[in-house]
Amino acid sequence: MDGVGGDIALADVERRLRAYGAALWGSDPPLRPLVREGDPAALRPRFDADLVRLPAVWPTLDLYRAALAHAGAHRMFSRPWPAKGLKPLLTIVVSLVEDARVEHLAMRRLPGLRRLWAPFHRVEPSPSLMAADLLERLARALFDTGYRDGNAWVDKGQRLFFERPERWDDPNFSLALGGDLAGDLGKTRVQINARGHRVDPPYRDDNGGLWLYDTPPEPPRDADDPLEAVRPEPAEGEGTRRNGPPQDSSAPAPLAVADTTALRPVARYPEWDHRIGLHRPDFVQLVECEPELRRPLEAPADPRLAGRVRALVRHAVVARPERLRRQKDGDDLDLDACIAASAARRHGHAPDMRVFRRVRRRGRDLSVLLLLDASHSTNDPANDRAGDGTVLDLERRSADLLAGALAAAGDRFALAAFRSDGREAVHWLPVKRFAEPYDAAARGRLAGLDGRWSTRMGAAIRHAGAALAAQPTLRRLLLLVTDGEPSDIDCPDPRHLVEDARKAVRELTGRGIDVVCVALGGDPHTHHRIFGRRNVLPVDRVERLPDILPTVYVRLTG
Repeated sequence: MDGVGGDIALADVERRLRAYGAALWGSDPPLRPLVREGDPAALRPRFDADLVRLPAVWPTLDLYRAALAHAGAHRMFSRPWPAKGLKPLLTIVVSLVEDARVEHLAMRRLPGLRRLWAPFHRVEPSPSLMAADLLERLARALFDTGYRDGNAWVDKGQRLFFERPERWDDPNFSLALGGDLAGDLGKTRVQINARGHRVDPPYRDDNGGLWLYDTPPEPPRDADDPLEAVRPEPAEGEGTRRNGPPQDSSAPAPLAVADTTALRPVARYPEWDHRIGLHRPDFVQLVECEPELRRPLEAPADPRLAGRVRALVRHAVVARPERLRRQKDGDDLDLDACIAASAARRHGHAPDMRVFRRVRRRGRDLSVLLLLDASHSTNDPANDRAGDGTVLDLERRSADLLAGALAAAGDRFALAAFRSDGREAVHWLPVKRFAEPYDAAARGRLAGLDGRWSTRMGAAIRHAGAALAAQPTLRRLLLLVTDGEPSDIDCPDPRHLVEDARKAVRELTGRGIDVVCVALGGDPHTHHRIFGRRNVLPVDRVERLPDILPTVYVRLTG
């Protein structure tokens, strides 16, 4: 390729590019530099009826040529569509199909363009079901008839695109096929970051020139509402009926959320990708929602159980150590006192025999965040015996016992639950914050927890760590109660979320936060992988909780 060995400035090659565009398409549109802050590799060309914008600096001349040829193909064969009412996923998929359509029309007229564009289509088949990966692989599948992906959605798009090449002359072909593929992708509840979406390969434009807006489009949010992945804006008087390309009316509702307006984005967190050994920055969005308020849980049938738990918590010595020197007795010798006593004896004076030292702990200096898994699997029966209730019932009863004991001991503690519905919707459900009392309202929120969706554990651990890091105590403990292992709808690789959770635990440990898992089920090997063997405590019945709690506090008093 041309230009290897250093970046090329648009100003240095503008005249050559304009001559190249005129030779290809017989038109010579003005070229303007596209300059934005951020990573230059993330910039994509733009075009409209009057001019073409290209990055001010790019790696190779062939990249400029490929971009100019692609924009010229759009100006020759595309016509803009109205964008009003269409959601981002729909416009993105339709634009991708249109990119392929105009390129094949251009290659019919100028076959040499294939040699120009082909080297930029480098993506290979993979098991990833993330939207960005699927779209990049579909782009190659629609360009290269010999590419074989293996993903049903990508293969379907390739088959339907090349099945009727005589329809490529009609721009509505892209609208129909793109709408079909967007509908299929939306049914998988895949989320896509509209603002962060980057068209690939890099010579292709950002597709802004393909759509007409009544008013300039508002900048999209960092992430689309997971409920609205492909749903168009409802037309007046039509409720939630779609007004874009037709979709399958038999598709299941994406989520069953009673009040989605209560979801409040509160933070974005990175996620560890073990395949590349790096964090994906701001990859996961955490949203906060208040649990439903219900009648507080009933007191334990055996009142002695609550008493035993309170006694165990009360007698655990979790305090800042105080070193006492010059003691009459103790665990170690006080070296300074020993030297002073020896010197006094040599000078004929009576030595001070208080030559020991010991460590004393006074008061309690502990913050605890009790985090409950509220995924769908917690609706399963807790035990084989009838009447034992669900796993979530077990979690709620255990949490209520421990929270009451911590409140009685005066420890700082918070109580929350988590679940997830893809990386853009990790739910955080606060039951009691650190500054709040554990009262009837908090116990009512605990009773209102229900089990839904999946278990994206890493983001929840990081959010819990952020809350604990702000507490001014000596020891800080994250006590996570779960019945399974990390999983989510947009992550087919079972190892990915396990390794991310393991990385999150290590991050908290490096900040001086203890992380202990109370496992109510699941694969022990996975729990040991994430938390470490000594930090996993298996428990199958609430009656065993008094036997488990001392083990937790041994971690803190050692």
